[in-house]
Amino acid sequence: MRLLVFGGAAFLVEGHAPYRQWIAYRADRLMIVANRRPPEAFRIARTLATHLRRTIPDARAEVARSPTLLRIAQLVITKQIEVAVVTTAEAQQMARGEGAIAREGPVPLRVVAFLRAPYVLVCHREFDRAKAYLMAFGLFDGEGSSTLDRSYGSLSAAMRRAGEIRVPLHVGAREFYLELDQGTKEDS
Repeated sequence: MRLLVFGGAAFLVEGHAPYRQWIAYRADRLMIVANRRPPEAFRIARTLATHLRRTIPDARAEVARSPTLLRIAQLVITKQIEVAVVTTAEAQQMARGEGAIAREGPVPLRVVAFLRAPYVLVCHREFDRAKAYLMAFGLFDGEGSSTLDRSYGSLSAAMRRAGEIRVPLHVGAREFYLELDQGTKEDS
């Protein structure tokens, strides 16, 4: 009888939580998280995912909503989510560990791309260099994304803006902007 009870309990514990499925799902896709409020953040994230699925199909970009900025910070810190769409003010708050994020401390953020003001695409500083490069490339590729702020289409402009908001540019994105600059100079 005890074996049956313990076996049943083990089955419920193992079979109950879809957490492992969520881990496998996330590992297979580029998850972009956005705060539920304001709704514009989610719309931008959804547009980004659609654009990235067209330009980089292997990324299998998907969007997730977060109820709070604190939850976004926790997901980025623990690397459960790779990139997030936040406002520049929220990025500053996360990077400094202030306000609602204070109990988590500073989040090691990097900028991948500047989106339509006031939004920015951020990631953990350990986000894969090649992925950050491909994302920046994918956002600029062809007609580009309607969510991208093209006024930061050079390394110097992107670095200047990253300095203004005090969140560094990711090294992979920086490499893309450098190549973009070099291509522009060669075209002249």
